[in-house]
Amino acid sequence: MPDSRAELGEYGALQWTRTQLCRSLRGLLQQDDRLNLGRAGLSTGPSTGPSTALATALATEPSAGAPRTPIRVGTDVTFYYDPADRLSRVTPDIYVLEGLGYEEQLRSFRVYERGLRPELVIHLVDTPLSPEDGLMMHFLRLGVRDVVLYDPMWWQLGAGGVPRGRRLLTHYHRVRSDAGADVLQLQPQDHPGRIYLSRYRLWLVHRGGAELRVYADRHSARGVGGAPTEPAESDCWLLPEEREPASLSPPANNKRIVNQIY
Repeated sequence: MPDSRAELGEYGALQWTRTQLCRSLRGLLQQDDRLNLGRAGLSTGPSTGPSTALATALATEPSAGAPRTPIRVGTDVTFYYDPADRLSRVTPDIYVLEGLGYEEQLRSFRVYERGLRPELVIHLVDTPLSPEDGLMMHFLRLGVRDVVLYDPMWWQLGAGGVPRGRRLLTHYHRVRSDAGADVLQLQPQDHPGRIYLSRYRLWLVHRGGAELRVYADRHSARGVGGAPTEPAESDCWLLPEEREPASLSPPANNKRIVNQIY
């Protein structure tokens, strides 16, 4: 468990984290047709990996002539999901909206008018109280497929030094229950500091402080049945300001990320 720090500095600012994460996701999804790759090679389950027969296909990029699905990554957009209830709205920290590009500016979005809804939302926890009860209800009614909660202050203790029961990273996936109702189901994780999102063939990896980085799934270690088990450090998506210094260094190998990263 990390030591308590009086001064967290820039890495303790969730606004900085949100901006950097949004830029990374946007850059990766614009560069690679991750959505169509995921549909071609993966099931829709949250943690199921590709089969052995598809391992070769996953290593290739889509052909230049293949149609690309528009996809938008953004922040600060309020989504309305019920025209009969003016309080049926939620503003995710980060959203991924398929079927819409960047041609228009958005301040709000009515899913019942547009026929689109976010497939993925990421919420940065900035309160000592659990946001899950009311927030998850909004995301469920909105129709979100995957929800990721990121709490970089999970290690802080509550009153009297008692742990708050918080988690660093939490992943919920939309499933149909035995009763026939849609629910957001908590997903198991192999490691508390990383989550694999099969729909977009990418990892979200905590790198210390309040830094959550995006990794492409190009050289991930794979286990039984070809399921991704560990990202490769060389697949970390670099922001433009990070690439120039990196170009002066020797090419990175496919060294795996160590487990003690949180």
